[in-house]
Amino acid sequence: MNVLAVAVNVAGVAANRVGRLGRHVVKRMQRLGRSGRKGLASAVRAGRRAATETRALSLRFHRAATRARKHTARFREHAVEPWLEQRRVERQLAALARGREPILVGPWLSEVGYEVLYWRPFLTWMVDRYGISPDRLVAVSRGGVGHWYRGIAGRYVELLDLVGAEEFAARNVARRAGGDQKQLSPGEFDADIVERIAARHLNGRPPRLCHPSLMFRLFRRFWFGDRSLDFFLQHMRFERMVSPAGDLQGLPPRFAAVKFYTGPAIPDTPDRRRVLRELVSRVADEMLVVVLDTGLSLDDHRDFLFEGTPNVIRLRERLTPATNLAAQTRVIAGASLFLGTCGGLAWLAPMLGTPTIGVYADDRFLVPHLFAAKHAYRLMDAALFTTIDLAAVDTLDLVPELASAATHRGRTVQ
Repeated sequence: MNVLAVAVNVAGVAANRVGRLGRHVVKRMQRLGRSGRKGLASAVRAGRRAATETRALSLRFHRAATRARKHTARFREHAVEPWLEQRRVERQLAALARGREPILVGPWLSEVGYEVLYWRPFLTWMVDRYGISPDRLVAVSRGGVGHWYRGIAGRYVELLDLVGAEEFAARNVARRAGGDQKQLSPGEFDADIVERIAARHLNGRPPRLCHPSLMFRLFRRFWFGDRSLDFFLQHMRFERMVSPAGDLQGLPPRFAAVKFYTGPAIPDTPDRRRVLRELVSRVADEMLVVVLDTGLSLDDHRDFLFEGTPNVIRLRERLTPATNLAAQTRVIAGASLFLGTCGGLAWLAPMLGTPTIGVYADDRFLVPHLFAAKHAYRLMDAALFTTIDLAAVDTLDLVPELASAATHRGRTVQ
């Protein structure tokens, strides 16, 4: 037996086995390396997915929280705060009702339209709801409108007897410049008026004050659409109005009262002046037109005038500052028709039983008031109230021409 050959063979077998084991180890390490790399990549991907999902979840949570905050803020703004304001106003009214001291209702410094459409019906409701004797109430306004407060206030104080027309106009301009057009809170002018009334009419006793800001605060959210019609009607008492005593100063049995003025409803432009003049001329072809031009500058509106139009007369020469609204009320009550800017005295005319046409060129600020007025007139069985867009006046002139042209065109029926 060749020992050397055997040794070589054994060594060869051992070397082969070691080689195979080495190759197996290398392959196993390679597989392990590949698995590790795959596992690491998988772990990285899983980590990335988890991070992405975490960020998405966080973003969804943030968006949901933002929506919840917005919904809560809107609910508070449009539901909770109006209700809280209502409760505050009602508590103030209840406090006013207690006791026996005089209650000054006013002073009214804002537009005529708000006074007749909102302030007066609000006071009627207040007197009834809280059982306040009219003997305690002192109404304060301007233009001789004591009859507007008949049955509400036992006394009336004329502002223009306390304050001259020029001072009244100047101080009202200053008040509006301070951002208080709607009397949202008592100001310096209000305090001065109350002091003068206490000294001249109440033996120096300071009255309790039912300021118009209470009414504006209560209904502001209704005008913005946050309170219902039922809420509005629950705080109002609508009644027809009676004209003040006095004759119509020689006016005929049949005439139209006209009151057009500048403002958001009819901004002043040459085209609008032209259309208004044409509209008044058409009415003047049918009956005498009395233009309720006061010649006064007590607010920020300016009257449209119609000089030179046949069958049109002006009221200016018959008016004084302290009685101008009383005189205009008498004329409107005796008229067969009232035609004017939608707002102001156009709200009053149906309450006096006079058929009314309110005219506008822009109704953006009129919508809530038209809504309220139509319900009010139905409740009080007022006279006819209708509106017309000034643009329609020109359009109606085109109707015959368009109708004539249409007869010469073919018509397709589908």
